[in-house]
Amino acid sequence: MALDAETQAFLDLTDVEVAPWTAARAEARDLSIPSAALPAVLENIALLKSQSALFITALGEAAGEVAETFQP
Repeated sequence: MALDAETQAFLDLTDVEVAPWTAARAEARDLSIPSAALPAVLENIALLKSQSALFITALGEAAGEVAETFQP
């Protein structure tokens, strides 16, 4: 399944890259994440990334593509 570049870049983030990516996305949208909420926000972004990978894999399987092994 072909993904747009932004989605692919999101899915390709490593655990170490999630925090800087989140900060950059928030800054680009003039959002500030309260420091007390930051750990939960980062946890939610990592979960969203995992869920997105699973969903995209399921779509690929439904389209007859060979599924890639999911690795959390």
